[in-house]
Amino acid sequence: MTQQEQQEFTARLQEADAWMKGIEEQLKANDNTAGPRDALEARLRETEKIHNSSHNGRMIVDQALMAAEKLLQSGDEELRNSTNVKLKELKNQWDETSTYIVHCHSRIEWVWLHWSEYLKAYEEFELWLTKQRRSLDLDVELQMGLKEKLWQVEQQMVVVSDIKSQAVLLERLLDEAAALHSRIEDPSVDAKAQQRLQEDYVDVRDRAQERLTLLQKISEEHHMFHSHVQKFQSWLVSKTKELTELMKLDEPPENKLRALKTLDEGVATEEKTLQHIEGVADAVRTNTSPAGAEAVQEEAEELRLGWQRLRQGLCEAEEGLRCSLDSHSQYVTRCQRLGEDIGRIREMLQELDQELVDTQESKSCTETTEEQMEGQWRKYSVVRNTLAGKESQVELLKSQLKDLFRFSEDPRHLTDGVLAVVKEHQSVKSRASRLCSESELELRSLLRDPLLNFSQWANSVSQVMEASNNVNDFSNTAMLLQKIQGLLQNSAELQERLSLLQVKGDLLDSVFGTESSDDLQGELSAAVRTRELLHNQLLERKNRLESLISRTKDFDEAYKQILASLSAFRERLLAADALQPDILAKKSQLEQMLVLQKELEDGKAQLTVLETLVSSNQSSRTQYEKLCADWSELHRRVTVKIQDCDDIVSDHECFHGDLLNMEKWIMVMRQKLDSFCSPTGGWSVEGRRPEAQKLLGEFPEKELHLQQIQAQGGKVLRRTSTDGQVHIRKDMERLKQRWEDLFTLSLNLNRLQGGSTEIHSGSAESFGRLESEPDSVTQVVDRPGFCQTDGPRRRVPGGGGGEGNEATASSSGEDDSRGSRGLNQIKWSEFEAWLSRENEVLMKITRTSKSSLSAEEIQTRRGNLQALISRLPEGQQMFQLLLQQTQSRQGEDEPLEDLRYRWTLYKSKLKEVENSLIMTKPGLKERKELELMRGAENVKGTASETRTGKVMLPW
Repeated sequence: MTQQEQQEFTARLQEADAWMKGIEEQLKANDNTAGPRDALEARLRETEKIHNSSHNGRMIVDQALMAAEKLLQSGDEELRNSTNVKLKELKNQWDETSTYIVHCHSRIEWVWLHWSEYLKAYEEFELWLTKQRRSLDLDVELQMGLKEKLWQVEQQMVVVSDIKSQAVLLERLLDEAAALHSRIEDPSVDAKAQQRLQEDYVDVRDRAQERLTLLQKISEEHHMFHSHVQKFQSWLVSKTKELTELMKLDEPPENKLRALKTLDEGVATEEKTLQHIEGVADAVRTNTSPAGAEAVQEEAEELRLGWQRLRQGLCEAEEGLRCSLDSHSQYVTRCQRLGEDIGRIREMLQELDQELVDTQESKSCTETTEEQMEGQWRKYSVVRNTLAGKESQVELLKSQLKDLFRFSEDPRHLTDGVLAVVKEHQSVKSRASRLCSESELELRSLLRDPLLNFSQWANSVSQVMEASNNVNDFSNTAMLLQKIQGLLQNSAELQERLSLLQVKGDLLDSVFGTESSDDLQGELSAAVRTRELLHNQLLERKNRLESLISRTKDFDEAYKQILASLSAFRERLLAADALQPDILAKKSQLEQMLVLQKELEDGKAQLTVLETLVSSNQSSRTQYEKLCADWSELHRRVTVKIQDCDDIVSDHECFHGDLLNMEKWIMVMRQKLDSFCSPTGGWSVEGRRPEAQKLLGEFPEKELHLQQIQAQGGKVLRRTSTDGQVHIRKDMERLKQRWEDLFTLSLNLNRLQGGSTEIHSGSAESFGRLESEPDSVTQVVDRPGFCQTDGPRRRVPGGGGGEGNEATASSSGEDDSRGSRGLNQIKWSEFEAWLSRENEVLMKITRTSKSSLSAEEIQTRRGNLQALISRLPEGQQMFQLLLQQTQSRQGEDEPLEDLRYRWTLYKSKLKEVENSLIMTKPGLKERKELELMRGAENVKGTASETRTGKVMLPW
């Protein structure tokens, strides 16, 4: 069996040796990097196959090793040693063979990859060179203007910069080619190929640089042309301005001619400069696009035209000056004549204007009669017609001035004179037309006034005639007879006025015109006839009424009628003389009194007629005089009552207006004060102190105004009925309540004026809730656990004795002291006493050790602490009042600072005790409840102080 194993091992060993020798021969045949790329690629594939077949050789070696395992287990020492020697040699040979496979394949593969990378970079560089050659092979693109050419230069500079930056890549390519040639010795990377690549790059670089130089030359040439054009244009503008200024100079024409000649010579010498610019323009056009070349040509032509216009302007100016020398004398003559005409017409206009002024002043100084009004109208008409006739002279002045403009000299002084005359003529003409129209309207109204009066008189006559057709009552007869007598007097006056108007036919024709005058005269004739007819009818009716009165011989009957009328009137007056509930009823009462007064005055006619019936009997005379006295007394009472009613209405209106204005102010002020309250309930004036001071400064004035409204309300109440007084009192109580609420709200700002910028004493909403619960402010609760105060109820837990009773007593005592002294005054000793009592209570709370306190004692201390915290706003208010009282005093700075320090120290201690109690024993829920109770007590405490402190209000 051992022989067979040795043979198997020997066979495996020979097989492995043959495989490794065959591989080594193949590797030696392919282990070469020189030659073309195809041969290198074939060798790479061969070495790759050999590399891939190395696992086969490994398997053969492993089989030999496995065959050797059996021999190594043999008991023959010599066989094992020889086997180990052969295995060692096999392993060494396998290591050398596998290492040779890897090294050979790696070396050929690295050369292959190196060559591939080089070819890739080479192709990219050749592609870039081709692209640059193509762009350089194209002709230079012509641009339109200088800006485009400069852009083209910048673009080419970028291209040149890019080409120069490729030199680094070229150098790397050449280095790679040299390194690669040392390994592969291929002609594609030999020295000639490298030289050719470098020459191609240099050629592209030089051509790009030449293109850049050409573009720079083209742009510089265009820039030079542009600068020449601008310089020549500036020169043209300066010479044109010089010509203009020369022509404006106020010098003799001879001096101007000499200056023009010098200027013209200088302009003529610049033609050479213009020709040079035109030559530059020709050169620029050859390197410019068609559109740009056309623009360059136009610029050159525009320079030529400008130069020619300047020459032409000089020639024309010279000709004008020569002509002006000839026309100067003619110009002076016309100016003198125009000045004389201006003076004459202006003097005439001033005389007419003065006449208008005199006529108007005479009208305003005296009461104007019809004759005077007619004279004024005629004067105004004469002035207006005169001004209309002078229109031609004013137009002549305009034409003379227009002729002067043909001359070269400036007739500005005459222009102003002519314009002044035209304006003055228009002004006087407008004024005369206005005055004439106004006087004509007044005169027309005055002339038509008799007809208007006649129409009114005729209507009155018709009413009286209709009322007196069937009259039997004595009182009505007397009244109608009085009216008829008055109408007869008016008839006589109308007759006189109508007669005077009939003889003024010429005036009517002038004022109204022919047609309107004829119509007016026809109306006038008809009015005269109608007046005569109505006058006769009035006389007949007068006689009939007088005969009716003369037949009434019974004085007693007439006396009784008048006496009954006065009694009924007295009763109506008493019925109307009553207090009214509101302003509308008071106004109605005033109107009723005016009606009664009118009826009483109309009844006086009855007394006049009754006087005719008084006989020689002394008793009748006495009765008549008594009636007259009663009438006079009633008339006096009615007059006095009318004055009283007017005063009542005025007082009520004034009170009502002031009440509304005050309520409006309160509403606006409340909104402004609410703006100082944050949503969390705190008050702050940080950054708004001037505004807060201004708002608080309005309260004293409004408080005085409130007292005035109260006085007005009392006066109105005394002159108003019981039903109306109820509403007025409600309005006054509502205003009082709103004022108190607003004043309470303002105390929060008062506390902040002492230096602090923020307090937490409740918001405006909290005050609103207190207003909606008035019972909680005044109700006195005497159940155990509540303090009995004038303010809101305060819960004091642990209502037993000890510290709790002391705190309660302190609070009650302070409330009483506040009620006695008010909120607007505070004594120094009072505040010190209050602070001492509060500090003493605080010291009692802090004396006992926290560790020895029971839960009930801690609860009691909390109640006492809440009472102290609730009185902090009151203390701040008293301290603020002290600060305000001591501002005007001298020499009290040290005591005030000491008191301020004690007050600040007390507040700090109170804050520390409060924090320590919050952190002692109670759980989280109890601490939150304590903080909520403290915030609520702040709000209620402030409200209590302001409501129960007996604030000095105007009520």
